[in-house]
Amino acid sequence: MEHKMGGITAILVDDEEDILPEYQEMLELEGYGALVSADPEQAFRIVCERPEIQLVITDLRMARLDGAGLIRKLRTALPDRKLRFIVITGDATVNHDPAEVGGPVLLKPVDRQRLIAAVSEALSERV
Repeated sequence: MEHKMGGITAILVDDEEDILPEYQEMLELEGYGALVSADPEQAFRIVCERPEIQLVITDLRMARLDGAGLIRKLRTALPDRKLRFIVITGDATVNHDPAEVGGPVLLKPVDRQRLIAAVSEALSERV
């Protein structure tokens, strides 16, 4: 499904593959086009190749490249791109400043309304 503004607008990155379809469905039911990836390196390549992606929703703790590393890598590779970020994590001890990661930090399991509200707010921001 395409977002009301047209096209794919987000990518969801989490190495727990079984939860990706659930997150994707949450977004698509609200009219947001979303891709998914269980591999942060693959997600990096997808974002670089697809300029229509405006939002990266990433797990914080992943094996090969964590969410903070993915965010830093994307900011370095695409300094002129107005990407927005949402971090999701199952680690309640994480104390990341939303300004540091460039967006909200949501605890798993992510409540549908909180996720949609965060996505809506991130995509409506004028960066």
